[in-house]
Amino acid sequence: MKKLILSVVVSLFAAASLAAQTHTAVPLDDPIYTVIEQAQLKGLCPVLSEAKPYSQHKIQSIINTILSTETDLPWAALTAAERAILNQTLDSFRKEEGWSWLKGEAFHQHTTKSGIPMTFNAGVSWQSVFSGSAQAENGDLTGGTDNWGIVSLSGDMGPAFSWRFSAGGGLMRAPRDYLGKAYTFYKGFEDKDIDEARKDQNKIYDVMTEPLSFFPYTYRKNWDGSIFKGDSLGSSGFFDWPQGISFGYQLNGEAAVSFLDDAISVRAGRLIREWGAGTNGSSLVLNAAARPFFGVEANFEPFSWLRMATLTGVLEYYNAEGISVSSATFQNLFSIGMAEANYKNFVHFSLGSSVVYPKRFELGYAFPLLSRFFYQNNVGDFDNLTMFATLIVQYPGIGKLWGSAYVDEMDLTSPEFFNQDRNMYALQAGAAATLPIPGLAFSNFTFQYTKLEPYVYTHQLVKTPWYEVWMEEPYMNNGVSLGYYLPPNSDELKVRFDSSFIGGGVLNFHLQYQMVRHGAEYGSRAVDGSSLNSQLDTTGRNDKEGKPELWKHFLHDGAYQWQHIVKIGGDYNLEGFNIPVKLFCDLGLVYSYFTDIDGKPNSGQHQPIHRINTSEYPTQTRFIGTVGFKLYP
Repeated sequence: MKKLILSVVVSLFAAASLAAQTHTAVPLDDPIYTVIEQAQLKGLCPVLSEAKPYSQHKIQSIINTILSTETDLPWAALTAAERAILNQTLDSFRKEEGWSWLKGEAFHQHTTKSGIPMTFNAGVSWQSVFSGSAQAENGDLTGGTDNWGIVSLSGDMGPAFSWRFSAGGGLMRAPRDYLGKAYTFYKGFEDKDIDEARKDQNKIYDVMTEPLSFFPYTYRKNWDGSIFKGDSLGSSGFFDWPQGISFGYQLNGEAAVSFLDDAISVRAGRLIREWGAGTNGSSLVLNAAARPFFGVEANFEPFSWLRMATLTGVLEYYNAEGISVSSATFQNLFSIGMAEANYKNFVHFSLGSSVVYPKRFELGYAFPLLSRFFYQNNVGDFDNLTMFATLIVQYPGIGKLWGSAYVDEMDLTSPEFFNQDRNMYALQAGAAATLPIPGLAFSNFTFQYTKLEPYVYTHQLVKTPWYEVWMEEPYMNNGVSLGYYLPPNSDELKVRFDSSFIGGGVLNFHLQYQMVRHGAEYGSRAVDGSSLNSQLDTTGRNDKEGKPELWKHFLHDGAYQWQHIVKIGGDYNLEGFNIPVKLFCDLGLVYSYFTDIDGKPNSGQHQPIHRINTSEYPTQTRFIGTVGFKLYP
């Protein structure tokens, strides 16, 4: 009898574990994150953690909460179409024994002799993107492509532990134009009375455009390390950008464990993350647009209104000059910690700090109950410290307001605080509203303004006791900012409408307008601190005398590029028709021009701006179209 009872208990335990599936992450580009955010606006689920991605187990739990929540607001209640979308998502997580042609995966489950449930899953996927642009002024046509095949293996070992590994190969082309050369330090630096070692750090670098065939600031590096040119596969050369047809690879993996119904979870792996965002893709501190890196993270939720998260990982260098050369001065770790508090569904607040530091065994940065910002005082001032915070105020069923701040470095005692280059920070404010539109599902409107000060995310070279050479400490991973996707000395106004429609398959679509303004990194009217390659000179950065050459004045201190970007697009998942394909498309235009001032920049006087159109800073109009598909999405 005891054996029978034990057998039944083990069977039920195993069935529950397999139904919950896995604790590995759902990628941040999955549309379910947009659906969950819109459900939060409706008040159909609690305010969730800003530490993403979420596990498959957590996503399923959130969806079940949304489906079971009742609301007194008729316009916030789930429609039949919205329920169908959520149920289709739940179905996509369910596994059946054997090979599935619809999902492109093979699944196997069994229970060990000791009664531990085990699963194994092997899958394949393919994604192709084709994008092209036409410039109105000269008729130039530019094409680009990004194609990746991925093989993945994953599984569960008992109810608490899950793992996943993926490997992929890609073919890509994303041509850029050369704009000019720039220096890491500002103009006039060489004339300063400083030591030769510091002057030697003033390097020249090439300034390139964003990939011409893609919408600005949307193209993502999907390859690891270096790439191989299509016409030189037999050589040993490595290259840093797919100017022509090139080939690359990617390897990612993770192992995750969860206890007490996700109250405690730990994950180790190389993947894309986003922390501290007011809305999806908006983070100033760790953005989904950043490159993946290996890290160990932990999340704790001792109460429903209090959460803590910590992450420590290894940043990857940008291979522009060869492995031994490029990596010699970039050997960094990254740590971030965040605490979050909720008041019901109305107020959410997060506060945290992060640090980029040359590799060493520094446990204090990884400990979740210590501030990295203040801990630096205990170990020496050699590291790049930041602080960040986000406040969200929400009225369920209507919408939310949020504000985010990221502080890189500042001196509160400096005169003309807002004009000092050495005060480096980023600010963001936004609003989102849910829109009950008949016939559509999960519709919302988002308004967002972001401002990045000069030199934010950058850092000067540092000399440490444990390295013989000057080391780099920018807030970057593999040449890409860890924070917001815009370069320093920029601002952005973004207005976006998102919605969904279900008719067999699920159609997600959007309409978006952006205005991006950015200081010129190159040319005769370049603006200091406008590039991730910029470095603020350590001598004289505390400007107590009010020297104009150390000041900033957005739009009034040189040439600035203005970009007006309009696009409409979406994706259509055909799984509802038993076709394992997702189609996607974006169409739009980019209108770009420059402004400047008369006279000398940084003169300390306000001067009006005016539009210019020269060979150095031209006006351009580009029409862009991007189409693609994903097999086994």
